[in-house]
Amino acid sequence: MERGPVSEGLRKRVIVTVSAGAVIGVVEVVLAISFAVLVFSGFLEDARPSGIGIFLVAASLTLAILAWRAGVRGVVGSVQDAAVPVLAIVASSAALHTFGGVDQAFLTVVAATMIVTLLTALTFLVLGTFRLGNLARFIPYPVVGGFLAGTGWLLMKGGIAVAASTDPQLGTIGQFVERFFLVRWLPAAAFGVVLLIATRLVKRALVIPVVLAIGLVSFAIGLLVTGTSIQEARDGLWLLGPFHAARLWQPWTYRALTSSGTDWSAVFHEVPGMATAVFVAVIGCLFNVGGTELLLHADLDSNRELRDVGLLNIVSGLFGGIPGYHALSLT
Repeated sequence: MERGPVSEGLRKRVIVTVSAGAVIGVVEVVLAISFAVLVFSGFLEDARPSGIGIFLVAASLTLAILAWRAGVRGVVGSVQDAAVPVLAIVASSAALHTFGGVDQAFLTVVAATMIVTLLTALTFLVLGTFRLGNLARFIPYPVVGGFLAGTGWLLMKGGIAVAASTDPQLGTIGQFVERFFLVRWLPAAAFGVVLLIATRLVKRALVIPVVLAIGLVSFAIGLLVTGTSIQEARDGLWLLGPFHAARLWQPWTYRALTSSGTDWSAVFHEVPGMATAVFVAVIGCLFNVGGTELLLHADLDSNRELRDVGLLNIVSGLFGGIPGYHALSLT
């Protein structure tokens, strides 16, 4: 039986849609895990599996809710990197100010993250309700440039810290030329440069997952050539884990609100940093909503988009997730 033009067109659309969904899903999983590694580092490293579970749930909610609520088909939401460096600083400081162990520090960071995301959601709802969606047009270029440069610097610094397993500071800068640290952060930096060049030269949706796949395969080949086992790679700080056998996700926000383990004094101590994270997330969303409009050549009701993103972040925040909104690259 021959396929008609309608069935053939439908088949192609299904293939394209499923392929795009798979690509977006892979990228989103990598982003969520990367952000969790950045936030739950140092003293919080033992709680990292639970943090990864929280961020994966937040990523799923962000994708699903914005796909449902967005004013234009094809808009993709994502947990966003803008506030992550600030949240990482807040998490590190909050962990240091708690007087208990890792469990108390983890619940304290979950509570702080939830408050940041819920306050971000409230700000989105207020801006959308009072029709202030075009506020980004009145932000001066120096502020925009400083915002982008500062966010990029914190992300790069955090990425190097994760790769080298030590924080790049003036007191530790000499360690980064030692062989143990050099062979860890230098390949990570090189991979970042390759990914940047690839996304600039190849304007295709598959470029990011393809480069990621090449990186993973190259790493696996390196392990085989050097005869390094998975356990040896973990012991050498090349891999995450090992993770305990417990579930990745549990109702941590409920425990953070009802348990005596949460150190609320440490949470309140981080109010300035939390306010900064909210501000950064809001500015990032305003930019991305306008950028999505230009990208799709469509008129978006920015106020409605802000209200929808506010709803999204209420749900995500209740699960302990980080702020999420329109993702230009995935869209």
